[in-house]
Amino acid sequence: MENFKIIRSFYDHRPRLLQITQTRIIYENSDVKNNRFTEIKRDEIIGLRYGIQFIKGFEFTIGRTYVIFIKKNDGKELKIDFKLFYGRKLQKKHQLFCEIIDTLWKHYFSDLKNSLLEKYKNGESFEIAKVTVFANKISFNKNEILISDLSLKRYHHYFVLYSKQKQNNNKMLYYLEDDDAVILLEILTEIIKKYDQS
Repeated sequence: MENFKIIRSFYDHRPRLLQITQTRIIYENSDVKNNRFTEIKRDEIIGLRYGIQFIKGFEFTIGRTYVIFIKKNDGKELKIDFKLFYGRKLQKKHQLFCEIIDTLWKHYFSDLKNSLLEKYKNGESFEIAKVTVFANKISFNKNEILISDLSLKRYHHYFVLYSKQKQNNNKMLYYLEDDDAVILLEILTEIIKKYDQS
C-alpha cells in the first residue's frame, strides 16, 4: 500500500489522501462530509491517460496542472489533479506526479501491458488507443504499417508512430488526451525491441 498526500492548488490547500494498493485505489476527491472518498476496485480499472497542462498568463506561462485520469469499466474516469504556480515547489510536485504514475504502473498497468503482449506473442489481435495490433502489422484509420517497418518518435506530450518507408503514413497520440496512448506506447516499444532482436 502506498499513500500520497495531494494539495490540489493554492486555493484548495487541504491535503487529500490518495491510497494505491494492489486491490484498489482510494482518493479523497470530494468535500462532501459523508462522501469524501472515491474507491475503484482492481477489476474496474481498464485505462489510463496522464500529462501536464500549462497555465497561461497574459504573456507567458505562469504554472502547470498535473493530471491523471483512471478509466473504469463503466466509462467513468477518476481525475487526480494538482497545480503549481510560478515554479513554486516544482521539484516536489513533479516528483509526486512521477511517483504516482510509477505506482499505478507497478500495481495495475504493467499487468495490462503484459497481458496484451502475451496476446501478441500468441498471434492474437487486440485494439488499444484506436490502434489494432496484429502479429505482423498494426492498423489505424484504414492505414496499415508492418511491424518490420514501424518506428516511434517520443515527445514530451505525445508520440508519433509511423512507417519508416512512408513517413506520411503516421498517427500522433497525446498522452493526456488519447485514451490509453501511454499503454500503447509501452506495448509498441516492447514489440519493436523484440522484433529488432529477432
